[in-house]
Amino acid sequence: MDTPEDPRVNIPTPRPDDTHPAVTVLGDKACKARFGVAYVRAIFSQAGFPFKETSPDEDAMAIDGDVDFIAASARVQIKCSSQFKISGRGATWPAEVHWRDRWNKCKVPVYFVLVILEHNDRPDWVEHHPAGTDQQAAAFWVRVDSIGPEENVVIPKSQRLTISTLTQWAEEVEECFSPR
Repeated sequence: MDTPEDPRVNIPTPRPDDTHPAVTVLGDKACKARFGVAYVRAIFSQAGFPFKETSPDEDAMAIDGDVDFIAASARVQIKCSSQFKISGRGATWPAEVHWRDRWNKCKVPVYFVLVILEHNDRPDWVEHHPAGTDQQAAAFWVRVDSIGPEENVVIPKSQRLTISTLTQWAEEVEECFSPR
């Protein structure tokens, strides 16, 4: 269905069925992608580690950004979905061939992070209440820089992304520079 446009600003006029009275610029897929990156950034910030995001159209390495540690940076690919439940044992994400090829050429760890939204509807992703604001999501991770040529990404839900994860990742980055 086409949306009438206001010729003065060239932005679609909100429809009566929009969930927010302001004009929505991003579609659902883009909103999920941005939410996923923001969620991961929040955890990295909580842990005190900077995250440098790859510009949206420049992710030729199948990397969404780098998390900086003292020795070097680790690379991170982030996906966000509401097709999985937070509970359970794991999730599987299809890995495109060019992703696997690029990840396997990296000399530092590459981590795949899956942010799972408990609800599909945008208004339900974040709950605001008098005591604070809660994100209805969780993130899980797996290292993918040695994934096999035919493999999909299998993310164990035992590997929840938390501030302690960043300590483990920093150690794995350090190991890349240790004599064998």
